[in-house]
Amino acid sequence: MTNKKVISLDQNGEHYYRQGIKKRQQNNKKDALQLLKKAHDKNPDNADYLSEYVYVMAENGFGNEAEHLIIEAFVNDDYKPEYFYILSQINIIKHDANKAFLYGVQYSTYHPDTDYGDKLEEMFDVEIDDEDELEKEAERFIGQQIFQHLFMNAKVSESLDYLDSLPMDIQQEREFRNLKAMAYLFLNKYEDAEVLLRQLLEDDQTDMHALSHMTLLHYHTEQFDEYEAYLKKLEIVEPLDDDARFKVGLVLNFLQKYEHSYKLLFPLYKKQKIINFQLLHALSFSSHHLGMHEASKIYWTRMQNFHPVDEKFSPWNKQKAANKILALESMYLHDEDQHKRLLALYLISKIEPREAIIGLSIWDHIETLDDYEKLYVTFLFQGLKLVRLGQMHIGLELLYDLSFRDEETLLMWINLFHDLYEKHKEFDDIESHTAAALYLYPGGRKLTKKGVAEMFNTTVYRLNKAIERIKQI
Repeated sequence: MTNKKVISLDQNGEHYYRQGIKKRQQNNKKDALQLLKKAHDKNPDNADYLSEYVYVMAENGFGNEAEHLIIEAFVNDDYKPEYFYILSQINIIKHDANKAFLYGVQYSTYHPDTDYGDKLEEMFDVEIDDEDELEKEAERFIGQQIFQHLFMNAKVSESLDYLDSLPMDIQQEREFRNLKAMAYLFLNKYEDAEVLLRQLLEDDQTDMHALSHMTLLHYHTEQFDEYEAYLKKLEIVEPLDDDARFKVGLVLNFLQKYEHSYKLLFPLYKKQKIINFQLLHALSFSSHHLGMHEASKIYWTRMQNFHPVDEKFSPWNKQKAANKILALESMYLHDEDQHKRLLALYLISKIEPREAIIGLSIWDHIETLDDYEKLYVTFLFQGLKLVRLGQMHIGLELLYDLSFRDEETLLMWINLFHDLYEKHKEFDDIESHTAAALYLYPGGRKLTKKGVAEMFNTTVYRLNKAIERIKQI
């Protein structure tokens, strides 16, 4: 009997694509979405799979996610204007006439031989008084969209380059100067950002975008008096439009002013006026910290459609990490024993996500530590190269990676290392000395020389030499 498979389980993209198109024609949009997603996942570079997938995404209520996917493809495909047609079609499905029209105008600018622009005019029953101004508005709109996409995907330098490629008259407009200031701010070009922001606020002191960026600038440059003054303005002045409300809400969320942030951002989500990665990320964090944990998970889950993020960065896991950090601070960082303080700093650096330490009160205490410990903080979090603390750290990492993570063993190594260093100043072969320390002080474990040598990738001969050196302390 031959073992022939009648149906192959390893379906290719074409199979899912054809099935998805059939389901879409039958108006079974949910099944069509699942099938076309499988086709796109099988072959992300296939333009037909992509376009049909995003259209059916929009038909299922995921139009914003569909736009994000196409703009990402547009950026990765050298800004080919054919994508403007797809973006226009997505917004027709979304019933967003303004965006559909502007994307369509931009497509028609590159493809004047098509009659797409005329079709849109007829579809939306509009009359064009000034063709040049309409094309300028489309260019302005596209510029904002592409900048935001690059910026939100951590391509800040690229977003700045993109701004510089726009016509100079557009670059000089208020909104684009604000975008440039924001890019400077996130590239730590604080002086360039401040020059732009001061000009913007001289022109209009109620400019909420400039006020938001200036607040962040003073926060990052630790000008706390100015920061507090600008923060009060942000919390008092009511944003005049949705864009300003969005910007201020994001900044307040970053500054952990969660209640005010949520009040500004939730109405935007409810109206479906603005749905993007930044909004959903901010709502997930603000709702979590306001006790709305189920809502926080819903925002986080939808956010993944725009840009997948590991759950360790979620607000609930960040909160758990922050609690662990504060517990270690309380347990060890206030101890009179410097070696216990070093242990605390090391263990804090191992907590994921590392960003959980940002904004915690622990930094106030770190400022009061000795210079030796401050050097270790800089080593751990900013990559400063150090010899003495660097060697101590290698030993800690060896123990930690081999799952000897109990605080008694790690503290034993810190103590022994400093005793060794005092007697011998510099010594090589950290692996053998860490192994020797563990062998001599096993903490109740049954260890053999051969087993320890193998674990630490050394030899019994080198291990014995290190043991003798430690015994001479």
